[in-house]
Amino acid sequence: MMDAARALAGALFAIGVMALVPAAVAARMGTGQAPAFLATSVFCIFIAGALRFSTQGLVVRLRHAQGLGGLVALWIVLPLAATPAIAIASGLPPLAAWLEATSALTATGITALKHGPVSLFVWFGLLQWAGGFLTIVSALAILAPAGLGGLPDRTVRGGGAVDVADLRLIASETLPLYLGGTLAVMLLLLFDGEGLYVSFTLATAIASAGAHLPPEAHLALALDPEVKWMLLPFLLWSATSVRWHRALVSRRVNAAPDQPESLVILAYWIVLGVVFGAILFRAVDMDALAAVRDGLFSAAALISTSGIGARDGTYESLPFALVIFVALLGGGAFSVAGGLKMLRLRAMLLRTRGDLMRLVYPSLVQPASFGEGGMGSAMRGVWVGAAAFFILFAAVLLAISPGLPSFEAALAAAAALVSNTGPVYDAAGKGWPVIASLPAGSVVAAGIAMIAGRLEIIGLAVVVHLLFWRT
Repeated sequence: MMDAARALAGALFAIGVMALVPAAVAARMGTGQAPAFLATSVFCIFIAGALRFSTQGLVVRLRHAQGLGGLVALWIVLPLAATPAIAIASGLPPLAAWLEATSALTATGITALKHGPVSLFVWFGLLQWAGGFLTIVSALAILAPAGLGGLPDRTVRGGGAVDVADLRLIASETLPLYLGGTLAVMLLLLFDGEGLYVSFTLATAIASAGAHLPPEAHLALALDPEVKWMLLPFLLWSATSVRWHRALVSRRVNAAPDQPESLVILAYWIVLGVVFGAILFRAVDMDALAAVRDGLFSAAALISTSGIGARDGTYESLPFALVIFVALLGGGAFSVAGGLKMLRLRAMLLRTRGDLMRLVYPSLVQPASFGEGGMGSAMRGVWVGAAAFFILFAAVLLAISPGLPSFEAALAAAAALVSNTGPVYDAAGKGWPVIASLPAGSVVAAGIAMIAGRLEIIGLAVVVHLLFWRT
């Protein structure tokens, strides 16, 4: 686990450096939270240094089990490190503050805070931005090489024991594109006349498919139609594969990986956005252009798992079952949406079409591959991943039901947690209690569900499978 410890050290160091930003904001505004953020920074950097020096000189490469174990450790330890500052800045009890930290880092957006100091929402923005980056890197470096959940199996054959890609290399290749997209959103909003605070929080939320936003950002979305049009392409950017983005930027369009899935997602967004727009036009008093705009924006927000509403009451006007389905399906693989459900659905539909064609034309020769790996291994992963997802969804539904007023509330909460689309619950407009106010066991289950959603569920199931650790 030495290399996993190094990855944890690097992540803690990054959190420590980021904590200096809200500390500076709090000191500048004189709101009194600066010592809490400074203490977080010092603690994280100290622990990171201790971990780094303790593994200095050791040459160890990650295997499947070590990589997944380290990934789980990252998602557990980082929210714990961010919790004290949130508790002090917001006044929340420790368990509720931990849920906020987990929600921010997993870019879920489940929150009990509608108002708070500027430094706190800057901290939320940085956490969700870091969580989006961690989602992409973990998928490319750990989940994909293991072929988990329906991804093509890229395990090294012929005796090679190293099964995880180079974390540092993947992070260095991914960061410029991710950071560039974030800065592009921020600059566009600044040129549109928005303030630095609103531009920063909206940019970090859109880039990471998160939803932790201050009231000023929600107000800008509601009052300025141009903001929605500007953010729309970046929501789609968040919903599609970073490998596809890299190929497009390098002008390798014809050889772009994940292109079929990305094009399917774009077509799916257009159809869904028009449907949402038609529903909003009939349900809400607005003109046709505004209805189409809000419909397209809401569709992109749900597909990307951000869930940011176009305006207050948007999800209340849409069919509940359709909103839940779109949130659960999510976006593309290797995106900040972190989803494999779209990939699994495509695989199932392709396999069904092939089986039906074989019934009609028994001698028909068909391609026997899906994506970049064999159909047999990929389909096993697809079915196992789908089964694990529904088992987890049912378990979360049961765990969070105590304290919720209805089955509909429990269903919305479970969908919001496992899909990391918090506004599906928070912005439903039904007056449901905040998740942090539920019994302690339900709050802990909610935090675990958000982490499982970011691990694509099947990764967490593999980690606790003892037979896997023996291989």
